[in-house]
Amino acid sequence: MKRLAFLTDLVDRLSGTWTGLTERERKLVSLLGVALILTVVALGISSFRNALEARRDAIAYKEMVIEEVAKLSATYRQAEAVRNQIENRLRGAPVRLFSYMEETAKKQNVTIGDMQDRGSDTHDGVVRSTVELRFPSIELQPLVRFVNEIEKNPRVVKVEKLRIRQRGDDEEKLDVNLTVSTYHLANS
Repeated sequence: MKRLAFLTDLVDRLSGTWTGLTERERKLVSLLGVALILTVVALGISSFRNALEARRDAIAYKEMVIEEVAKLSATYRQAEAVRNQIENRLRGAPVRLFSYMEETAKKQNVTIGDMQDRGSDTHDGVVRSTVELRFPSIELQPLVRFVNEIEKNPRVVKVEKLRIRQRGDDEEKLDVNLTVSTYHLANS
């Protein structure tokens, strides 16, 4: 109620002041009032535009983040599939390199001069077993077929090192040292 009386009193004083003004003063006060209203409206529109622009920027940023997450998700799925594929190849009983090398050599009609076990080592739960083979006199084509056959194994068997020297007595023959490793999970 006090508030209403205050507003009524304010309106009465303003109307009294307005009637006491000359025509020229009324025009100036009116122009000042219009300018004040236009300024308030302009500031309101400007702040609304800024808020709208800030929301658009926030939405654009969130859309970019969502796209990045989708890309990373797709890459993660691909990497996970590759990892599972490799783990499946590493599971199960390890390849017996001596037997596998002898079988492959017989299949490819290649004679192994010497074969030595270089032992096993474990790194991050994966065991690597290594064998070194020596071919004192072999031609290039049978060697290529032998190496390709080794790496066709569905398990992880890789040629780690291949050292080739041409023989002095026969240019068609090569002296070859070959290091082959197989990998398997330590807990399998």
